Amino acid sequence: MVENKRSDENLATLLCALSFATGMGFGEDMEHGLKSAYLGLQLACALRLSPDIQEAVFYGALLKDVGCTACSAGISAFFPDDEQVPRADFMLVDPSQLHEMLGWLSRNVPLDARFPSRVARLFSFLAQCGPVIREAMRGHCEVAELFARRLGFPETVQHTLRFQWERWDGKGLAYSLKASEIPLPARILHLAQVMELTTSVGGTAAARTLARERQGTRFDPDIVEAFLQLTRSDQEGDDLEHPITRQAIIQMRPYTSADTVTTDRKEDVCQALADFVDGKTPGTWHHSQLVAQVAEGVGKQLDLNPGELYTLKCSALVHDIGKVATPFGILVKGARRSQSEWEIYRLHSYYTQRVLEQVAPLRDLAPIAASHHEWVNGQGYHRQLQGEQIPLAGRILAVANTYVRAMQDGQQHEEQPSRVLASMSAYVGTQLDPICYEALVASLQAGDVGKKAVLKRSQATDLTQREIEVVRLLTQGQNTPQIARTLSISKKTVEHHLAHIYTKFGVSCRTAAVAYAVQQNLV
Repeated sequence: MVENKRSDENLATLLCALSFATGMGFGEDMEHGLKSAYLGLQLACALRLSPDIQEAVFYGALLKDVGCTACSAGISAFFPDDEQVPRADFMLVDPSQLHEMLGWLSRNVPLDARFPSRVARLFSFLAQCGPVIREAMRGHCEVAELFARRLGFPETVQHTLRFQWERWDGKGLAYSLKASEIPLPARILHLAQVMELTTSVGGTAAARTLARERQGTRFDPDIVEAFLQLTRSDQEGDDLEHPITRQAIIQMRPYTSADTVTTDRKEDVCQALADFVDGKTPGTWHHSQLVAQVAEGVGKQLDLNPGELYTLKCSALVHDIGKVATPFGILVKGARRSQSEWEIYRLHSYYTQRVLEQVAPLRDLAPIAASHHEWVNGQGYHRQLQGEQIPLAGRILAVANTYVRAMQDGQQHEEQPSRVLASMSAYVGTQLDPICYEALVASLQAGDVGKKAVLKRSQATDLTQREIEVVRLLTQGQNTPQIARTLSISKKTVEHHLAHIYTKFGVSCRTAAVAYAVQQNLV
């Protein structure tokens, strides 16, 4: 394991990569999570709260939206043109108020030739919005909770993430907790993220107005009072509209026991980034991990030293992070994309570079990760580099990515490796580097990655064989009646199995159960 000695490689700095990526995915300010952490920490300090509360608010703000990709498929069923739906402003809507929901939906239905079909989907959404929103909100929060658990954060941080959208009056659509039933740091985080977004849209005055209007209904009255005191015009300190620098906020980070975990935090966060983006579409689960395996095998054949192999592996894990900014509908279209959709899709390598360059400990990965679609003849994207202008690790990554993508696309074939290598050979010298391709062939022959790159399944959950079957069908998108038909059992029996699965996973909804199963390599 390569140890990270630099002082800037603390966990908070690394988590900025996740936070920036989620901000990009929501179509909001990339620093929304970091600014929410700053505001939340100010509120916790103003209320003279304990260090564990401050820790939960600060790190909860950095991780709060990491579940957004897991909900993409469900939301896209009603909004297939999700590139036209600004997600960030939904946080300002009160889902319990029908008129606010209608107003938000009406603003996001474009008036064009497809207007009738969009209206039909809108009404379909309204008819089912209660269960849909509940599943989306629970999935969003519980997947974030799973990431916090995985990264070693204490339960106070995990519970803050699970209950971050609960309302003071108990009318929240996720869990319906009320008042003091809601963990205090979750109440602070709820207000902080909404106020930060409101400030970015309408300024401090708009945030103060919204806080007063929702005091005692959506927000904890005492926390609102602290916010109003903090933002008084005569109050000394930083204006929320002109926050202090990113580095200064990081320096304010509270202590967290997660920062003392002995594993390599850089690689841990890269693994989390991989699962974060790969979870956006079912067809890409484990893609980045498999690319990392194959790339390492190629790198060994090319005699890369341990440090170079480590950088290559981390770059492979994060190479697709820019896809968080690509609409779900475009991702799943594949070869059926229109020319304009291809242009949007090709931007993902640029966004990968943009996210990684923002985070000092990951900056060295940016030129490699962003090169995975460059061609040696200069006709790739997004920088149109050619030959040795492309970093060697980038050329390795291009070969590994092409191989894994073809393997995942052709799962029905028995002789996948030989067929895939044969198809790839046609692109050697134009798209793919010849030396890297030959190293891939040698790596497969030597068994460095095996004929099929596979992930070791976790034994962390005590599932029965039947429960494993139910989980696999769940991850395929089957609902309860479909699972019952497939397994020739009753719906009630499926529900019984699901209840046991949720308990063992520590979740309460399908989205989070699927995310956990993927994280644990159960599927």
